[in-house]
Amino acid sequence: MMLQSQTRDLIGRGTMTAYFTVCATLKAIQLTAMFDAMDGSPRSLIDLAAGVASLGFLLLIVVTTVRRLPPKRSAEGIQPRVVALLGSFATVTLIVLPVVEISPAIRLIADLLTIVGFSLCIWCLWWLGRSFSIMAQARRLVTSGPYRLVRHPLYACEAVALAGIILSNPSWGALAIASMALGFQYLRIRNEESVLRTAFPEYAAYAEQVPMLLPRLKAPRPALQN
Repeated sequence: MMLQSQTRDLIGRGTMTAYFTVCATLKAIQLTAMFDAMDGSPRSLIDLAAGVASLGFLLLIVVTTVRRLPPKRSAEGIQPRVVALLGSFATVTLIVLPVVEISPAIRLIADLLTIVGFSLCIWCLWWLGRSFSIMAQARRLVTSGPYRLVRHPLYACEAVALAGIILSNPSWGALAIASMALGFQYLRIRNEESVLRTAFPEYAAYAEQVPMLLPRLKAPRPALQN
């Protein structure tokens, strides 16, 4: 049983590493073209910064996937796996949507949301480190850094970046895809919560102190020790 679990984890790790490496490579190629076409204007610099933030997030996903710890517990059944894959990759379909013309002001807002969102994602993923996983798995309980503010900061920050991506090419189709992706992400959160509660008895106390997605206005309580 242990060997089967290790084999599944190795296959999953290899698949995710290959996928995100390809994504990072394509993003790097895109950034190279953007850099060559830059005219020195503030808009081109902001566009490039948004792309760099996205690339940084993809590269950090590759690193954390390669170095991640073995899971202590995983969600059972097909539903958590399907939900995790759809939640993670549903937004990939946005690339097939026709491009919509937007005003420079909307473009600026979209780029700023993308920069802020992906920069915060990098911060969250840095703290999550070797506990990162696409599937609902428990590796190590992280309660410090951004996880001191909310239990699932990476999902919240990804939503900010997604808002920027949608705003950069707004359409009813993009909004529908984003709504579907967010719905699956919420199901991922519920599956992860179930696994974490089972794997770590102290998670219940942590969940009582720290909100799920939106930080409280008052100062957070001291985080539990990892």
